[in-house]
Amino acid sequence: MEAVRTPAYVSTVGNDRTITLPDDIPAGATVAVFVLPPKAVEAEVARQARFAAMLDAIRAAMASGKSPPEMSDEELDARIERARRAAS
Repeated sequence: MEAVRTPAYVSTVGNDRTITLPDDIPAGATVAVFVLPPKAVEAEVARQARFAAMLDAIRAAMASGKSPPEMSDEELDARIERARRAAS
């Protein structure tokens, strides 16, 4: 049986108590709200900052005409796993 995947979104309650969600969540959908401890929110902000920095580095490399080195899927997976371990 294939696992059911449910997307997760992180949002902040606004001053008017509203929660902004992506447009692809239809009006009337049932959603769950979890209040995260401050450390979880800080971790999410840090994760998003790392991702943005990575995208900036990729865009800068592309703009300078660099192309990625050839590598196998296994080597790419290993590099991603090393990066994940280094970030935690």
